[in-house]
Amino acid sequence: MVAVGQFARWLFFGKASINYALAFGISLPTALIYLITVVFIAAMIWLFYSQLRFGTVWALALGLIAGGGASNLIDRLALNGGVADYWWLFDISTINFPDIAITIGIVIAIWKLLANHES
Repeated sequence: MVAVGQFARWLFFGKASINYALAFGISLPTALIYLITVVFIAAMIWLFYSQLRFGTVWALALGLIAGGGASNLIDRLALNGGVADYWWLFDISTINFPDIAITIGIVIAIWKLLANHES
């Protein structure tokens, strides 16, 4: 996942805009963004190991979330606190491949948690 996100950044870099905010345009000091990102990735890894009983789908969801987060962290380290966004989303925003992976992973995780809660 991390390699795919970084390859996509390299491939589309000429068309990329650098985003220094968090999700939804939330602006915070760079050090706080790094801290939030690292805590987020650590939480996903902890969730993965604490919930192994959920199986392969759970592993896929958390892998997408942690991998996307790690790829965005690499971007922030390489681009002085920014993330390269290279796909326009309906003239609303720009996103990148790791953002898509994180979103899909969150949707799968919510679905899996709700499915397990109902049984």
